[in-house]
Amino acid sequence: MKYLYVGATEEADPEATRTIQECLETTFRMPVRSLKLPSVDFTYDPQRKQYASAAVLELVARECPPDAIKVIGVTSRDLFIPVLTFVFGLAQLSGRAGVVSIARLRQEFYGLPPNPEVLLSRARKEALHEAGHTFGLVHCANAACAMSLSTGIQQIDRKGAAFCPVCTARLPKDRLI
Repeated sequence: MKYLYVGATEEADPEATRTIQECLETTFRMPVRSLKLPSVDFTYDPQRKQYASAAVLELVARECPPDAIKVIGVTSRDLFIPVLTFVFGLAQLSGRAGVVSIARLRQEFYGLPPNPEVLLSRARKEALHEAGHTFGLVHCANAACAMSLSTGIQQIDRKGAAFCPVCTARLPKDRLI
């Protein structure tokens, strides 16, 4: 039997990680297992004061268990790619691995009081987005779809925690409710 894994780094928010697991299990109709990921501190870039998302993604892919169909990593570290200021996550298109950063999903990052409900809502959306990439989905023009591109937190807040009908139709039929 194959499983979808959600791997968390040591500093990852446990409640957000559980919420991501539940969301992926419900959406993709497959059992989800937990995975403890090693530290991503080796990916830290002191000039940017952020963590290299490509290196984190490589680590997640290396840690992918043999019985995994996909693995989504969760970290609280702030991620970047060289051409962008930051990313909320990164995934291998049609691959086995993706990663979601909780750092910029927190209200506190923007100088606002903590709001656990907002954090969990954002975490669900971004986990679906990165998992969608691993299942071959590309960015969607439908702003309400979980696969719509999010370059800012407002775009995450506007989109839904589900795939639109077009993206749903592109997923394996036995993987969605």
